[in-house]
Amino acid sequence: MILRVGEQTFETEFAWPSGSARSVLAASEPAMGAVRAGIAAKNGVQDPFHVRSALANAPDAVVSGCDGAPLTRDAVDARLVGCPNMVGVLAFQPLGPLARGVPADPSWSWLRWRGAPPTPARVGAPSYFSAKELGEDERATFRCSVALPRGSVAIGSDYGLTLWSPRAGFEPFPWPAGARRENRRVEAMLATPDVLYVATQKALFTWDYKGEPRARKYPSDAEDGYDDLLAIGEGPAGPVLAWRTRLEGGKGPADVLCFARDPSGVLYAGTRTGEVHVVDGGGPIRSFAGEKMLREGGAGQVGRPVRHLAWADGRLWVGAAGGLHSFDGARWESEPGEPGALAADSGGRLWMIRDGKVYVLDGGSRRLVDVPVSRPWSILGVPGAVWVGGVGGVVRVTTG
Repeated sequence: MILRVGEQTFETEFAWPSGSARSVLAASEPAMGAVRAGIAAKNGVQDPFHVRSALANAPDAVVSGCDGAPLTRDAVDARLVGCPNMVGVLAFQPLGPLARGVPADPSWSWLRWRGAPPTPARVGAPSYFSAKELGEDERATFRCSVALPRGSVAIGSDYGLTLWSPRAGFEPFPWPAGARRENRRVEAMLATPDVLYVATQKALFTWDYKGEPRARKYPSDAEDGYDDLLAIGEGPAGPVLAWRTRLEGGKGPADVLCFARDPSGVLYAGTRTGEVHVVDGGGPIRSFAGEKMLREGGAGQVGRPVRHLAWADGRLWVGAAGGLHSFDGARWESEPGEPGALAADSGGRLWMIRDGKVYVLDGGSRRLVDVPVSRPWSILGVPGAVWVGGVGGVVRVTTG
C-alpha cells in the first residue's frame, strides 16, 4: 500500500491482513514497527504521531490506501474506520476526533469523538483525618490510595495500610502475622471486584476482602538482589505488574512507574526512561527526552522519567520532563510545571498536585482547591469525593 501525506510518499510491500482489529494487530505488528521507523527516518522526526498530525492539520494531506482511491481530509473519517490496510499502518497512532466510528474492540478506543467537556466541579468543605485517626504513625506519608468495592477506600502509606468505609470508618488492614515494617511500606495498589493487590517494599499481598491476605515474596533480579514492583495496572486480561526488570500480565516495557486506563480499557504505561506506551500495543507513543539525548541521538542517554499518568476530559495526561502534557488523539499540548500527582474525579475532571498545591481543571482553567494537609502527595477520585494524602494525614473533599 502507499501512504501519501502532502508531498511525502511512503510505501510498504507488506500484505496487510483484514479481519478484526485484534487480529490485524497480532499479524502486522513487526511490519508496522518497520513502517513507523521508516517514516520517522525519512522525515527526520521522532514523534510517531507526526503522520496523524499531518492528516489533521495539513490542508493538502491526501492518503491513498485500500482500493487506491484518494482520501481527502474531509472523507478520511469513515474510510479509516473501515479500511484494514490504512488502519494497519496507523494502528498505534491514535486517530483522534476525525474518526466518527466507534469500533467495539477496545484496542481501537481512540477511534471516537471526544466526549463533552466535564461540567464545572462543585467542591465541598474538606474533612481532615490525622495519621493517628487512621491508626498510623504520625510521621506517615500517605502515598497511594485505591477505590474498593461498595464505596470503600484503601489508603496506603510508608508505614502501613488503612481501610475506610462509609459505614465503619477507618479500620486496619489485616496484615499477616509477623509482617515487618518493610513489608508494610505500600508502593502501589490495584483493586478489582474480587481482589486487592498491595505491592510493598518487599512483597506482593493479595486479599479477597475477607480473612488474611496471601503474601508473595519478590523474585531475584539476576543481579544478586530482589526485583521491585512500583506500579500495578488493570489490563484487558487482568492485573499488569510493573516489575523493574519486566512487565507481567501484558506486553510492554520494563521499569514502568505508572499506569492510566481509558474508559474503553486501553492501558497506558509510563517508564523510568521517559517513554509512554500502550500496553499490548507496540512501541512507545511518546518519548520525553532531554536536549542532550536528542542532540546525540540517544547514545548512552535516557529520557526523563514519566512518573504520573491520568485519563481525564477525554485526554491522556502525562507528568514528565518538567511539564504537564496532554494528548487528545491528534496533537500534544504542553505547559511548564511538572505535577506531583494526577487523578480524575468521577465527573471526568483532572485533579493534580503542583508546587505543593491542589488544583482541579474546571471548564478549561485551573482552580485552586483548599486542602488542609501538609505536603500533598497523592490524589484519588471516587464517586462523589476526592481523597488527598499528605504528610501526617489525609483529606476527603466532596465533589459534584
